[in-house]
Amino acid sequence: MSTGTKQVKKDYMRVYLDTIVNNLERICSEQRDMIHRCAEVIADRVEEDGLIYVFGSGGHSNMMAEEMFHRAGGFACVSPVFVDSIRIPHVPLGERSPGIVPYIFDFYEIGEDDVLILVNAYGINPVTIETALEAKRRGVKVITVTSTEYAERLPKDFRGRHKSGLNLHELFELTLFTYVPYGDAIVEVDGIESGVGPYSTFANAFICNSLVLEAAVMLVERGIDPPIINSINVIDGEKKNQVLYSKYRPRIRWL
Repeated sequence: MSTGTKQVKKDYMRVYLDTIVNNLERICSEQRDMIHRCAEVIADRVEEDGLIYVFGSGGHSNMMAEEMFHRAGGFACVSPVFVDSIRIPHVPLGERSPGIVPYIFDFYEIGEDDVLILVNAYGINPVTIETALEAKRRGVKVITVTSTEYAERLPKDFRGRHKSGLNLHELFELTLFTYVPYGDAIVEVDGIESGVGPYSTFANAFICNSLVLEAAVMLVERGIDPPIINSINVIDGEKKNQVLYSKYRPRIRWL
C-alpha cells in the first residue's frame, strides 16, 4: 500500500490575484503624492474648460485611450488619441515606426498648455519618445504613466528603442510608475518557460482612473461640478449625458 501524500495543486489564479493586488497597493502607497500632483494639473485644465488628451503610444497601452474615453464614471472632456497604425489589430510593430508623431499632434490640434496623459508600459519605443519630444517642443503639459524596469534593463541599441536611447520616465517630472516587471507577465507556472498572466493593463487602468477620481474630488472642493459621464444603462443616464455631449461633441473628434 502506498503511503505517499497527494500533491496539492498550486493555485495559480490566487498567485496572480495576490501579485496584482500587492502591486496596486504599492502604487497606492508610493505613488499617492505624485498622483495628487498630476490630478491637480488635470483639475486645473478642466476648470479652464480644456480637454484632457490621452495617448497609449504602442502595444496594449493603447487601451488606456479607450479606457478613459466616454467612460461611465470618467470625464466627458477626455479626448482620446487614436492612431490606427500603432494599434494591436493593425501593425503590431507600428510603435517602432518613426516620423508620424508631428502629424498626430496636428490632427488632434494638441498644443501649448494642453494636458496629455502619455501611457506606455515600457517607455522606450520610437512613437513614445517622439511623442514626448514633440510635446516638449509644443509646450504641452505631459503626465506619463510608465515603468522603469524595461527601460533600465534593455540596452541602448535594443531594436525596439528610439534611436536616441532615451527613456520616457526620465523626460518628465510628472511621471507615475506602474512597477511593470521585465516581461510584463507575473506568474511563473511549472513547466512553462515564459511568464504567464500580464499585469500592465491593471496598473495603467488603476492609475488613470485614480487620476480622474482625485481630480473630480478637487473640482468639487473648488465648487465646480465635474463633467462626469453616466452609464447609458441606468435610468436617465443617457439623458444626463446629452448636456455633456452638447458641450464637448464639437471639440472631441470621436464623441
